[in-house]
Amino acid sequence: MLSQRKLDSGSQDISSFLFCTIFVVMDSRKKEDMIKIACIGDSITWGFTIIRRSKYSYPAVLGELLNSESQEFEVNNYGYNDSTARMDSEVPYVKKRVFTNAQKFLPDIAIIMLGSNDTKRINWDPEKFREGYSKIVDTFTELGAKVYLMTPPPILNKIEIKEGVEISRIDPSIISLNDQTLDEGVIPIIKELAREKGLPVIDINSAIGEVEQFNDGIHPNREGAEIIARTVYERLSKDLNL
Repeated sequence: MLSQRKLDSGSQDISSFLFCTIFVVMDSRKKEDMIKIACIGDSITWGFTIIRRSKYSYPAVLGELLNSESQEFEVNNYGYNDSTARMDSEVPYVKKRVFTNAQKFLPDIAIIMLGSNDTKRINWDPEKFREGYSKIVDTFTELGAKVYLMTPPPILNKIEIKEGVEISRIDPSIISLNDQTLDEGVIPIIKELAREKGLPVIDINSAIGEVEQFNDGIHPNREGAEIIARTVYERLSKDLNL
């Protein structure tokens, strides 16, 4: 016969197993019920130059804002540094693993902010930009996602930034990003595609632009990333009745 101690031990093991199983099932159901948001973009989305980007990049801050009252949203960062919408550049977004991973995520909402790197002289071609951007948009639309297009932040051509007592001078023309191309080429095409496809536009270009909101004239710092996140949050709150 089995001893009482062994019986009690067996009962505890079964109870622990059942508890863990129920917890896993509940956690799985919870994740299935969450609204999944994919943030698609370049280094601005990724959080380049932001220390502790996993906490302070705009997708991370957006996740905190959305989940401030209840854990209903899963927000993933699918930014890739130097990437372009153009499909035959040196760093095309569509050829990177993050693009595949974002599709596998099967997002309910896809937020797209690309175009800054397309303004480089070696990358800029209006038709190729339109073709590549449209391809990315259509990919997520066909997956059933609600797609939002975002205008990229301004490119500050000559700025001074104070970090503590240290002042550094940055000129983005060195790496050939071009704010005029952004204003007169990239943004009009984004808005035109939005009209053609019946998609909403979130105007980040107008929401951010002060020197103090950038680390280097291209990439927002923590303050800038928070402004982007809050601008997106305000739009989603309105559309989702939060």
